[in-house]
Amino acid sequence: MERYRYRDIFRIYVLIIGAFCVEFFVRYVLIGYISQGAAGAVICSMVLLVVLIIGVLILYSALYRFPELISIFGGGPRNQPGHYYAPVYPTVPAYYPPAYGQYPGPPAYQQTPVYQQPPNFRQPAGYPPIVYRQPAQDAPPLQGQPYQHPAAAGYYPPPYAYPPVVGYRPVDGYYPAPQGAMQARAPAPAYFEPPPVQAPVVPAAPVAPSQAVYGMDDDDRRPLSLPPANTLMWVFLAAVLVGGLSLALIFVFPIITGLVFPLAFIIGFSFPSLIWISYVTKFHNFAPLPGKPILLAFTFGMLSTIPAMLVNTAASLSTGADLEGASLAIQLAVVAGVAPFVEEFCKPWGVYLVKNHVKGRLDGLIYGVTCGVGFALIENISYEASFLMSGEGMAAVWAIGALARGLGSIVVHAVGAGFIGYTYGRLRKGRGSILTLVLAYLLAILFHAAWNGMSVLSSGFYGGWFVELVFMGSFAFLGFLLVRYYVSHAAEKDAGTALNAGSRDSH
Repeated sequence: MERYRYRDIFRIYVLIIGAFCVEFFVRYVLIGYISQGAAGAVICSMVLLVVLIIGVLILYSALYRFPELISIFGGGPRNQPGHYYAPVYPTVPAYYPPAYGQYPGPPAYQQTPVYQQPPNFRQPAGYPPIVYRQPAQDAPPLQGQPYQHPAAAGYYPPPYAYPPVVGYRPVDGYYPAPQGAMQARAPAPAYFEPPPVQAPVVPAAPVAPSQAVYGMDDDDRRPLSLPPANTLMWVFLAAVLVGGLSLALIFVFPIITGLVFPLAFIIGFSFPSLIWISYVTKFHNFAPLPGKPILLAFTFGMLSTIPAMLVNTAASLSTGADLEGASLAIQLAVVAGVAPFVEEFCKPWGVYLVKNHVKGRLDGLIYGVTCGVGFALIENISYEASFLMSGEGMAAVWAIGALARGLGSIVVHAVGAGFIGYTYGRLRKGRGSILTLVLAYLLAILFHAAWNGMSVLSSGFYGGWFVELVFMGSFAFLGFLLVRYYVSHAAEKDAGTALNAGSRDSH
């Protein structure tokens, strides 16, 4: 499973590259429109059209042609066989040849006589008694030969030459020619063959993902294999620390900064999303979700930044919230009013995209959280890139901003979309209604608006950075507790429902 862990991480980063190319195209076409009007937008679209095409091809290849894509990088043959469930065969000796175990005692077919002796049977003098051939108990199995039915040659006596008996008619091939005068004939003795012994059809039993045998054709059916969430968290914190230090020493050791900081930057904006995906998917112990629907939801979450960006930009331009000297009321109206309404509407549609895989609360919650953290990942790229343009003290600004985005803002996106996905999963199970889904959407907006609004208001307080730090830490911890409660509750409810359904089916 280790090689699949690295393969899945590679696939996720390929999807990030493709989504960023598409988002980059839209963003700079929009910037061209804002700065130079329609003519500038057309020029930017023509110049960056190649970027858009590359992004679409990368997304398509990573989602639907990943075995072919991985083979380009030396990932093995294109059609390597494998299966999702490793079959487990029972070792019942009565149904399988000696290669699967020894036969316990005389099998049923050895205890059944092949020849039924009629009543008052008299053994003629001078003829040997009937001897039934038994299968060789200690004979080694014939390797590579197909399994033969117990009624095959060698397990039952061959046609036995038997003398004429008083009251019986000889049968060609079984008895010798009549000798002497024959008395009255009677019907031929009754021969019978025991019914064929058929092995029961034993379905392949599902095994744990770590014990299954996979192939490249099964990449879409097997669950994602990611490192544990706590491991990803420690790597993220170490990358932010090392990246901040290397950025602070850029004028002293520029070569070291050039080698270390790009990797720290990539980990800084991407690992928080991987932490959440790894965390929520581990709760699906009884039936892990396949990887492809999760990747589809993640990709949709990244691409949902495009309509949200267009609406937020239009709201900022129309109200002047992005201009110097904009009033606090206008900023709150855009940041805490328009942005949460639009973003919480755009993100959860990825859950509906994979609705056929949503079987309950936990499925909806996992796909919703995945959509939310995909949205946050593309946002983090833009924010962390802007932190590098802050000028003096950019190392501290980037490190603090990466921590705030990775530990704070991403929680808001995970909570909102996850709660909507949870409610949609209940709806798919026949619980709740469209009204409950609308209420979940409104609660997600309120949670998001409280985060954005407090972020704006804390900047006007004395010691605003400290107030903002305390608020963001408390708010992020509260959001984590909410997700933890709902994901545990959903796992318990769905597992109980599955067990109850299984017990009903067994009866």
